[in-house]
Amino acid sequence: MIPTWISVVGVVMTVLSPLLALGGVVLGAYLTRKSDRELDTWRHREETMRMVRWAVEQILEGADAGTDAGVVTLRSLMRSELLQPEDYDLVAALTAAVTIDRVGADAYADIAEADIEVVEGDSAHG
Repeated sequence: MIPTWISVVGVVMTVLSPLLALGGVVLGAYLTRKSDRELDTWRHREETMRMVRWAVEQILEGADAGTDAGVVTLRSLMRSELLQPEDYDLVAALTAAVTIDRVGADAYADIAEADIEVVEGDSAHG
């Protein structure tokens, strides 16, 4: 004869085992998704900074075509989804500092699309 407590433990383990396994699977999926989002954010930020470095190099070289390409790249980056909201102020300040000092405020406003308002340091804009 099997003691009652062993029967109770057997029934509880039979019911809880699948639930614990399901909980483990759900937790694993959540952690994997969280890790994927963090990696995606890191990749976007890495690509953004690579584009910023390239654009600044083009502007500082001083060739007219390179300067225009660098300015257009920085301004386009400020409007793109690739730029993380927390990086907007940095890119806007860098764009203003490098571009306006290098090509002048009038040329900065005229490059790319003339009807676009130049907005600097506005983290709500992006």
